[in-house]
Amino acid sequence: MTVKSRREEYAEVTRAAIVSAAVARFAADGFTRASIDAIAETARVTKGGVYHHFAGKAELFEAAFIQMEERLVARIEERVAGIADPWEVITAGVQSFLTECCKEDFRRIALEDAPAALGWARWKEIEDRYFLGMVKATLDALVASGYIDVPPGDLTARMLLGALWEAGLAVATAGDPGAERDRAGELVTRILHGLAAGAG
Repeated sequence: MTVKSRREEYAEVTRAAIVSAAVARFAADGFTRASIDAIAETARVTKGGVYHHFAGKAELFEAAFIQMEERLVARIEERVAGIADPWEVITAGVQSFLTECCKEDFRRIALEDAPAALGWARWKEIEDRYFLGMVKATLDALVASGYIDVPPGDLTARMLLGALWEAGLAVATAGDPGAERDRAGELVTRILHGLAAGAG
């Protein structure tokens, strides 16, 4: 077992504080308007302290975005824990995602700013890292249980992720996000029902 030095522990705590401050500032100000100075002030560190951990604003934004992704994964996993039926797993997971889209920090950072701030290719790479395997595994479980019939490979999972991203944007920008979340969740369920084995 490796024991971390006090310097390493302090560095980790400082980095976490900077990322938390970045989430707050990017959520409030957006990527373009947020500044390293404001993030440093919020984190209660020097500007040089920020640059000690991050090369610049884009790298810091990526860390904030990843924190949003990891929070979403944790909340989905918490929501589906103990559920055995794959159909219930995917519907609960969809509801967790859409609920997260109602939150201001996730909406601003993950849905609105990330594709432009990171570039589409990097944004997609991170999205796939966290969610493509999860969605594909759930779809595979639905196929194995006889619920749906889809082609092998990850095309269906990629198309479903695209639909979920658009649904999330609709929820995030709606005048009544809660009501739109319920409508979007119902529509995604109907789309999945359309994949039922023997349908069509």
